[in-house]
Parts: sequence; structure tokens; C-alpha cells
Amino acid sequence: MADAERITNERSRNVETVESFFTAGREVDRLSFMSEDIEWWNGLGKFPAAPGQTVFRGKDEVGARILGRAPSPAQPNGRHVDRYDLSTISFHDVQTISDGDFVFRQHLYKATTKSGKPYENVYGFLFRFTEDGLIDRIWEHWGTLNAYETLFQGPLVVHDPDEVLMTTPSVRQRLDLERPVDRDVISECMEIAVHAPNGSNQQPYRFIFVDDDETKAKLAAIYRSAMADFIGRPRTDAAEDRVDRTSDAQQRIARSVAYLAENLEKVPILCVPIVAGRTDGNGSGAHIDRTTTFWQAGRWGSVVPALWSFMLALRSRGLGSAWTTLTLIREREVAEVLGIPYEDWMQVGLFPVAYTIGTDFRITPRKPAEDLTRWNQFRSS
Repeated sequence: MADAERITNERSRNVETVESFFTAGREVDRLSFMSEDIEWWNGLGKFPAAPGQTVFRGKDEVGARILGRAPSPAQPNGRHVDRYDLSTISFHDVQTISDGDFVFRQHLYKATTKSGKPYENVYGFLFRFTEDGLIDRIWEHWGTLNAYETLFQGPLVVHDPDEVLMTTPSVRQRLDLERPVDRDVISECMEIAVHAPNGSNQQPYRFIFVDDDETKAKLAAIYRSAMADFIGRPRTDAAEDRVDRTSDAQQRIARSVAYLAENLEKVPILCVPIVAGRTDGNGSGAHIDRTTTFWQAGRWGSVVPALWSFMLALRSRGLGSAWTTLTLIREREVAEVLGIPYEDWMQVGLFPVAYTIGTDFRITPRKPAEDLTRWNQFRSS
């Protein structure tokens, strides 16, 4: 009978310790619940202070790495870890089971992060106790993907790289014209874009962002004039002059293009990327003669990858854009508005930048890859 009572008391003590481990105030030292040879297992390997590590041994390491007493090193991706605001923590649906030296607890953990994002995740902890009532082993199980995306991926709304690549369309009618875009978001996307490949790693490009209303209005007027020029151009037998605009898909595109033209100055930010050195014969110095395919490919290949990376970074953060080139018909006028030395810099286009209305974009409909893939020899079809 005495042994049964002792076992019951030890189980109650262990359960109470686990409860205190989670719910006691900040003034209570959690390390006091642990043995000197404590081992804590966590399968994520994404603790900010110990990337890649899954087992933590001893009070010093557990205290520093898991309980957050040591500063976190910079993350390899440059992002800041969004930690919980400890004052907002709450536990729900708590289930506790005690068996011998082990106590298992599962709960729904709710908190708000330092940046104000809601965080919810289900955690399961298995604790092993010594005869003295100290915890000597902890096995932690949790919804790792949820935690990783919320805490370690910053403000991303799309995490799968393949999904980002297949669902980054030209966005026009779903641009949110009312929601402002902070310059810090643009800077964050540019920090990603600058790592794109480019010729000899010289990065001969600049991205000009415009959020001044008067300047945006001038660019919008040029855009609409250029559109009129394009629509009124003489038609030829070239493929781009023979597109069937009567299909439902083409009619949708036409409405989308018209909407952007009508509202361009209302877009929060307009972007005009430029690249150094002209390839159209209008350049200065040696660039006057550098008009061959070789020079064109090198020049465009040194800016387009960065631009596409920028658009992907926008998409993953809930923003969108559209690759427009109409203003290149009146490139000199845009250069004058923005103070771009026309003879020395080529414009790549004009890109509206805004948050999107919703972030659920379907995979863009395209021809199957096998129709566009050739091996060893060219063939037209």
C-alpha cells in the first residue's frame, strides 16, 4: 500500500512540475526543474541560436539555446526570426498522461509574434523524471512546417519555390490600389533580387522606384500615349501583328491591359529598371556599334534575371506586378521625366508594384513543356 501511495504521489508531483514548467511566471527558473545532465530533443533543427542542431545537452546549453538566454546569430537567409511575445502566450486543449517516470503533455499553443502575427501550433512534450523528481529528458514534437513558415520565413505568403514559379502572373486588375506599399518591403525584395546572375557580376543595372504622385501621373500619361501609338501601328505579317484577339482569353487580357492603363497613376509604386549601355545604336562611345546579338544578350541577361527575382520576391510576400514595355516606345520621354541619361542607359519597361487583392493565384495556363522542348536539333513543330 505504501508503494502504491508513493507512486501516486510521484506521478502527481511530476504532473504538477510539467504544469508549472509551462504556466509558471517568468520569475520561475525552468532550469531548476531539470537535472544537470538534461537532454532536450527537438527534430526541427531550426532554433535561431543553433541552426541544424536537434539535441541539446546540459543546463547551460538548454538555457542558452532553447530557453533563449543567448543572442541568436544572423540567419543565413538574412531574415529576422519573428519570436513570440511571451506576454501573449496561452494554452488550450491540454491533455496530460502520466505513466511511471514519464509524463506526456499535448496542447494547442497560441501567441502573437513580435511583429503582430497570430501563431497557433499543436505541441507534444514527453518528459522523463529521475527519482528525485527532476526532468532529465525532454522530447519535443510540434507542427514544424507551421512553426518554420510563421517564425522563420518572415512575411512570406507562398513558401514552396515551385508554387512561386508557377503562380507569378502579370497582375493588373488584382492590384490593390488602396493599400500603401512600404519602402522597406521594396528594399527586402531588392536584397533578394541583387543576387541574381549577371554578366561578370558587374550588376550594370539600377531600379528606379516612383511613389511621387506627380511623377506617377506623368509616367501614366506617357504609358497611355504609347498604348495609342502601339494600337495605331501599321500591321504586317509578323507574328506579333497576327495575334487573334477575339478569343475569350485574349479578350480578358485586353480588359486587364485597359484597366491598368486607366489606373496606372493610382498604383502605389511604379518601377523602371534600367541597364547601362545601349544596344540599339543610340548609345554613346563604344556602345554606338555594340548592336549585335552578342551584345544584346549580354546586356539584357545582366538585368532580366534580377528583375524576375524581384517579381518572385514580390509574389512570395503578397505583392504583384506586370511586365509592361509600352513606355519603351516613348523611352526618351520617360528618361526626361526621371532624369535618366538616355545615351548611357536602356530602360527595361515599366512595372506597377502593389499588394494583390488576395494571394491565391492559380497555376498559369501555358503550353505543355514537351511542345516547347527540343533535343539535339531544331524543328519548328
